[in-house]
Parts: sequence; structure tokens; C-alpha cells
Amino acid sequence: MTASMKSLIALSFSMNNNKIMKLLIKIFIFNTLFINLNISADEISKFYKAHWNLSDQAISALKKREILSDAQVETIGDKQIFTMQGAALHNKNCSTVLRKLSRLEEYQNWIGFIKSSKYSEKNNLFTVRADHTLLPYPMIVYIFVKRPTKEGKYPFVFPSGIFTGLKGDFIIKELNGRCGLYVHSYWKGNKTNIPGVVIELFSETLARIGGEVLMRKSQI
Repeated sequence: MTASMKSLIALSFSMNNNKIMKLLIKIFIFNTLFINLNISADEISKFYKAHWNLSDQAISALKKREILSDAQVETIGDKQIFTMQGAALHNKNCSTVLRKLSRLEEYQNWIGFIKSSKYSEKNNLFTVRADHTLLPYPMIVYIFVKRPTKEGKYPFVFPSGIFTGLKGDFIIKELNGRCGLYVHSYWKGNKTNIPGVVIELFSETLARIGGEVLMRKSQI
């Protein structure tokens, strides 16, 4: 075999090796991205399903930035039980979202049905005056809660009002570069003068409206 033929064979072998290497690199990159996407999807799904028994369709809706809210009222004799859950998944990270979400005093300027909003750092007291056609009457709501400034769980309680003693948690968690938000609350007390269906309607609707506004505001 001549030297020129040997060189040609060597060149051909090298080119084939390069093609094989490029193909292997592409396969590796694709598999890595696919695995990361699956891990991301599992992380989001696990977070919400750990707190709320959501369907895959509901999780998909969250990923599309829909606000989920659900309120249930049960009347047993002269007692009422009120439970509520809400969830959102922002497309930005939590540090960006919290720059707006933590500005509790500004809610009165952003959310139509909130007529005034004040926060006392000393007492961790958030005071909201709300009025909307869905509400049976204008309400002043007092909430003991720490200002949300970072990821974590923020317990809250209503010290007075028609739902005196209502307790819940507001949870904020970074999920693969997106900010996951979840809230739940529970109250049991003497039956109110407000029908359960009315409580469910204004709670779900106003939670969704407020959530949508805050999602838009925190885009900036």
C-alpha cells in the first residue's frame, strides 16, 4: 500500500471519528437537557402536590401562570368550617418577585378592591380595608404576619373579625428559577350570618383577582 493511500485511509478514519464524536456530543447534550427538564417538572409537581392534591391538569395550568384558588365552607349545626387554598407559579425567580410582593403598603394602589393597606413592622400587623360588589359589606381585615422578604413559610392569623382565629401559612419556594407560591388557611367557629356559598365565591374570586394583579406587577 502506497503512502498516499495510507494517508487517505487515515484521513477518512479521522473524519468518521469526528462525525461519531459530534453525534455522541449531540446525544449527550439532548439527554442532559431531557433529564434536567424532567427533574424540573418533578420538582414543581412535588412541591404543589405535597401541599395540595392537584391533578396533572392543574399543575399544567400553574406552569402557564394561571392562579388556582379553592374555598370550602361546611356548616355543622351552629358551627362553620372555612378552608381555603391558593397557588401560583411565577416565571421569575423569588428574589425578583419578592421585591414587589413584600411591598404590602402598595397593595392599595395596585389591587382595586383593596381600599387601604398598612403594615406595622413593630407588631407584624397587616391591616387591609376591602370593598367589592362580591363582599356582603366593606371589611377591615387584620392579619398578623411577617413581611415576606425571602423564601420560606410565613404563618399568619386573623386576630379579629368574622373569622377570628383563622390560621394559615404562606409558603414561598424557588423551583428551578421560578417562584412557587402556596397559601392555605383554616377556620372553625360560630356560624356567621353569611351563607357558605357567598363566602366561597368572594374568597375564591378575590384571591384570584389579587393574585393576578400581583403576578403582573412583579414582572417589572
